Amino acid sequence: MSAMSPAAIEWHLHGEHGISSEAIFDRLSFGGTSPRWNSNHPLDPSDFRRCELLLRAVPEFRSRLSEMAAESPVWAALVSRWQEIAALLEEEVPGVYEGANGSAVRTYALMKAIEAAA
Repeated sequence: MSAMSPAAIEWHLHGEHGISSEAIFDRLSFGGTSPRWNSNHPLDPSDFRRCELLLRAVPEFRSRLSEMAAESPVWAALVSRWQEIAALLEEEVPGVYEGANGSAVRTYALMKAIEAAA
């Protein structure tokens, strides 16, 4: 394991945290995730948003996101369509990654369809 980047430390101290974003952080920082939760993949657009914010805050994690596929079939399916989900969320809620709020029903439906197919 290499030293944690300043960006990773900054996110760990001040970023928006959720179960799924912490799962990404744990796996990509320490090589594993905590078994404390039954499901650690993003369950809804808010969870997904926190994960995407982590990837934007810690760019080196984006290139390693595929490592999350080892967590579960659902993670693998979500990772394979990550960019599509991120783009749809931004389309539904312009500025969502900069703090805008709004409803993302199509993003939620897409995430649930991906989960069900996994």
